[in-house]
Amino acid sequence: MATRQPAASAKPKEPRAALPDANDFSRDMVAAHNLARSRAQPAPKPALPPLAWSTQAERKAASWAKACKFEHNPDRGDFGENLAAATPGAWTTSQVVKSWADEAADYDYRRNTCQKGKVCGHYTQVVWRKTAAVGCATVMCNKNSPFGAKFPTWQLWVCNYAPPGNWVGQRPY
Repeated sequence: MATRQPAASAKPKEPRAALPDANDFSRDMVAAHNLARSRAQPAPKPALPPLAWSTQAERKAASWAKACKFEHNPDRGDFGENLAAATPGAWTTSQVVKSWADEAADYDYRRNTCQKGKVCGHYTQVVWRKTAAVGCATVMCNKNSPFGAKFPTWQLWVCNYAPPGNWVGQRPY
């Protein structure tokens, strides 16, 4: 789960950004994931195949997102899952995926471990070789804010991956 917390001096505001158009959203999500996959280090040999959009994964993500819970869906079935939360307008679609991809800085491929106290599972799911498709959803929420009562309105992103990655003991590629 990735979050972008509000600035300490920020005051509650109405959402600054509307939700993206569905076609733009799916296009931008796939493009951002594939850009991250193309930049994996050490460079995968052969290169990681690009992800396609999955409407089945999208439906699962949308169903969970509408609950506005910043926690993993325990009933996601055979999907991997990444989550992100931010105050409205804080992140674009591509910035959400970049936040997951930026975890690469804390991932040691040789040891297949994350630096102590860090999180890398979002990154490894994005670059998991056997994952072929992604489907995502985003919603504006007015309940269960992970940022507290001062920021009751927040945006949630849920991406589901097929097949899932992050199998214990396996490297992403």
